[in-house]
Amino acid sequence: MNRENGFTTLTITLMLVSILVSVSVFIGKALVSEKRIALNEIEYRVAYAAAEKGVAEAIAWIKVDSTASGASGTVNSSAAQASYSVTMTPNATTSGVTDILSVATLPGGGQARISMQVAERGILNPDNSGPAAPMMINGTAPLSGNITIVANPNGSGKGVPVSVWSKDTVDIGGNAKTCGMEEYKENGCTTKNAYSYNQGSTPVIGTDIVANDPGFPSDMFDYVFGEPDSAAAWEHIHAKATAIVSSCTDPLLTGGAGFFIVEGSSGTCTFGTVGSPTSPVILLVKDANVVMNGGSVFHGLLFSYDSDPDSEPDYTLSAAGGATVYGSLLANHNGVKLTGGTFKFIYDEGIICDLSGCVNSSLGTGSSNPFISIDIIPGSWKDW
Repeated sequence: MNRENGFTTLTITLMLVSILVSVSVFIGKALVSEKRIALNEIEYRVAYAAAEKGVAEAIAWIKVDSTASGASGTVNSSAAQASYSVTMTPNATTSGVTDILSVATLPGGGQARISMQVAERGILNPDNSGPAAPMMINGTAPLSGNITIVANPNGSGKGVPVSVWSKDTVDIGGNAKTCGMEEYKENGCTTKNAYSYNQGSTPVIGTDIVANDPGFPSDMFDYVFGEPDSAAAWEHIHAKATAIVSSCTDPLLTGGAGFFIVEGSSGTCTFGTVGSPTSPVILLVKDANVVMNGGSVFHGLLFSYDSDPDSEPDYTLSAAGGATVYGSLLANHNGVKLTGGTFKFIYDEGIICDLSGCVNSSLGTGSSNPFISIDIIPGSWKDW
């Protein structure tokens, strides 16, 4: 009887031991498998981070040098190391688009790949190639006093000059004149060479002035920047700005070429000389009167923006003693009052070319131009 009890006990003990051993082996394998999965996940994340770093580096290189074709590097962490290699190739079918491929490799041979496309995008609306005239007013354009306007020679087509483009009337009074660039360079604008001028009390309006135009842009913000005026569009524009300042005397405005937004200027934007022939600016002045000091010179595009153009106040533009704008003045509101002083608005094809990022720009083409940004094409990102 004792022998039978001992055999039974031994059998049960052996079975229990076997079960414990089996469970231990299973748990061990599960733990090892979990560890391998966790390690693989960590390594993959390191590789993916390396691939992302390659993409970011590629975009940075393209912004500095639009002809850059490749970059490489490594990412180190306590868990793994990954090397990445990235290539930048001009798209075979679409001009201005670059294909980016970043491949990150682990020492064990594992890889992570990211591909995407980026495109060059100018700050100004590419459909317009710059403003059509040195003065564009969404309302009435009162030209009085001693104002000289030099026309865009190709504002309404090849060889068709445009000096002023307005939604409503253009009133010429005083000593206001418009003329072509060659005439201006030779003798200045006079009643003998002017397109439009005031003869006594009778205005002479030439074809260079396009007034009461039903085809005038209904959204000047869209005309200038290529996006309908909205909160989302302002976010994009803010992101592209070189700086957002609260005063037109901010030193940043004289620091070189760039796109500047003036907001919160307490109703008045007063400035002296801004920009230069080789460093023009785009200046977007929001909800403020614009005052140019005596002898001040502006090179670039000056956009007077009213956030509520259908209601007062109407903003003014005034100058003291021979202020000159080389480029273009635009206003999305009515009631622009050119009050006081002597103005010159001179359309400068070279400056507009620089601002538009054209092929012949003196600031360079592609991303080397400060008015060109590099944007990711939506839907082009792939990580498989």
